[in-house]
Amino acid sequence: MNKFMEQPVQSGTGSAGIGGGSKKSFNVVDLKQYFFIVVKRIWLVALCFIVSLSVMVVILIRQIPEYQSVATLLLSRGLPLPVRLKQEEMELILGDYIATQQRIIQSSLVINGARERLNLPGDEFNQKYRSLSVVPIWQTAIMAITVKGLDPVFCADFANALAEEYLDFKAGERMDTSQATVISLTQQANRLHEELKKAEIQSLAFIRENSVVGIQERGNVAAEFLGSLSRQAATYRNQRMLLEAQQPLLSQASDEVVLATLSYPIQIGTIPVPNSSMSTSSVNSVLGGGPESLIEYGVVEQPFWSALKRKKAVLEGQLVSYRKKYKEEHPLVKETVSALQETDDALNVELEFALRQFYSQLESLSIREKSAERVEKEWEDQALEVSKKMQEYRNIQRNSDRLQGLYDLVFNRLKEVDITLGIEPESVRIMERAKPPSSPITPRKLQSLFMAALVGLGIGLGLIFGLEYIDDSIRYPEEVTQGLGIPFLGVVPSANWDPEDLRAHILANIDQKSGLAEAYRNVRSSLLLGKAKDRLKTLVITSAVPKEGKTTTCLNLAISLAQAGSRVLMVDADMRRGELHKFFGLEGGRGLADVLTGQAKPEAVIQRSGVPNLDLIATGPFPSNPAEIVLRPEMNSFLDYARRTYDKVVFDCPPVMAVSEAAILASMVDGVITIVWAGHTSKKLAQLCARLIRERGAVILGCVLNNLEFSRVGYYYYSTYYGYYNYDYHYGKNEAGKRV
Repeated sequence: MNKFMEQPVQSGTGSAGIGGGSKKSFNVVDLKQYFFIVVKRIWLVALCFIVSLSVMVVILIRQIPEYQSVATLLLSRGLPLPVRLKQEEMELILGDYIATQQRIIQSSLVINGARERLNLPGDEFNQKYRSLSVVPIWQTAIMAITVKGLDPVFCADFANALAEEYLDFKAGERMDTSQATVISLTQQANRLHEELKKAEIQSLAFIRENSVVGIQERGNVAAEFLGSLSRQAATYRNQRMLLEAQQPLLSQASDEVVLATLSYPIQIGTIPVPNSSMSTSSVNSVLGGGPESLIEYGVVEQPFWSALKRKKAVLEGQLVSYRKKYKEEHPLVKETVSALQETDDALNVELEFALRQFYSQLESLSIREKSAERVEKEWEDQALEVSKKMQEYRNIQRNSDRLQGLYDLVFNRLKEVDITLGIEPESVRIMERAKPPSSPITPRKLQSLFMAALVGLGIGLGLIFGLEYIDDSIRYPEEVTQGLGIPFLGVVPSANWDPEDLRAHILANIDQKSGLAEAYRNVRSSLLLGKAKDRLKTLVITSAVPKEGKTTTCLNLAISLAQAGSRVLMVDADMRRGELHKFFGLEGGRGLADVLTGQAKPEAVIQRSGVPNLDLIATGPFPSNPAEIVLRPEMNSFLDYARRTYDKVVFDCPPVMAVSEAAILASMVDGVITIVWAGHTSKKLAQLCARLIRERGAVILGCVLNNLEFSRVGYYYYSTYYGYYNYDYHYGKNEAGKRV
């Protein structure tokens, strides 16, 4: 039996879904579980389905049929313009162009024009008209004008009227644009023509006043003279600088070096320093004659310089020769010394003359340089004046040329506009006229009903799984071990007890072959064969909250233990509302409360239940302080007596979350069994109950999942087993609406 009951737990553990099992791959068991979750609340899906369909039917009944008609326009380019007349700004970007045409068709100007074409009163138009959309057909230059309304003929007529009004608008736009362009260009041409006349008059007046032809000639002459004078001044400056550079060097050199240097002071192309006897024509001839001309006219080199120099050398040689032969008083020596002195005097004269010529030449070059610069400055002023006049004349000419160019451009553009008036750069025509539709577009009854059905099913399924998700109750055996962390002892199916006959709840009075009887026997086997079987003498049966079925479970578990041959004492420890004695038809006036208060011995309150091996101690009178009574030493004495006298002692305790004595009593016995109502008890309350029991030092033997309705979907793998016994007990409600 135990082995069989463990199989559902293992199967449930393998499911990863509502049962809270470990996450594993999706399998058929998961699919079945989701299916039974839906079937469990199929009424909710059916309700949402019916409500959705009903709402849609009402909407369809109240909805007025609408019609739709479409007219299409073809947007294309017109005849190509000649290459000379084609302008870059006339190239149209297709996307921007189409978007612009959409806005034009949807504008109030076109719509109002189309309304006037229909010649309908405003109220009638507003009553029939619903909406307008203008969209390009995908990847084409075709524009679709779609009109929705309540009258099919009105939709077609209004769509066609919009297309015709748009064509008239485009034609008027082209005509207005061309006329405005012609007027603007004509005004600009007239203005430019007047300005051009003024510029020409100004140019002629300037020419007459300033003699532009003579100015140009004077400018050329001034430029030529400026160039010549600039070159001459540069030549004078160069020669002067050369002479000034030679001046400090000559003061340190010997006479021979000075004379040798001054013999050739000017190179080819230099300007000579004229003597007073030299005429202007002679100077001009010297300028191009070179060193030979300078020597000839004695500017620098003296005519006798070479002869004197040669003579001095001969005399010095003779003097040396004479002195070797004769004494100083010899006539030849004296004569030679005298001749040598004369020669030196002549050379000094030549040297002094050359130095004078050098300084004269330097001063002459300075004068010539300054005079050339002064003349150059005068010609430069005249050239600047001429240049200024020419610049004014060129400015007048440029302004005239600019006005002439603008006038030609505007005039040519005016001619092009005249030529292109009959050429359309773009073409728009009606491709298909709108026709009255044969059927309305709304309401579409079948599609609407189908969508309403889908919406209803979706909402219903969403509510089902939403309720399943927020359901915090413990519904499956695997949730006991995984959610509460305590062992699972077994499940007890629901039974249809007779609320008027409490004896029908007793296990001994039901069919021993039923699944209900087998469930209690399975719990008994879990206790007797568990790890704590050797030291298990006393146990408490409790629950987290009231009405979990713990009294019935305690009663039948005690009976099943007695049927197994154990002497069992069943104690009703609910000293607030205990009713365990009523199941056997016994008296509850004397019981546990009398023993704990010292008013009776245990032997005096024990009653025979009528079931073999099973005795009962009722609650006795309900005390006002049951929690304090349980803590008295008499409680330990009673437990010692019960352990010595009986094999098993079973306490039916009140809920742990409701009263405090339940947890106290649980800490005094060998073990505790908690009862959980399947699909009803909150997991958080059950967890809190288990934690309180453990904190009191009690040992939780396990949990019994009570009132498991196998007829409810979701428990299919348990119903497979218990359906074999074909037993259909169900808990019922008594007249007060409470469970025992």
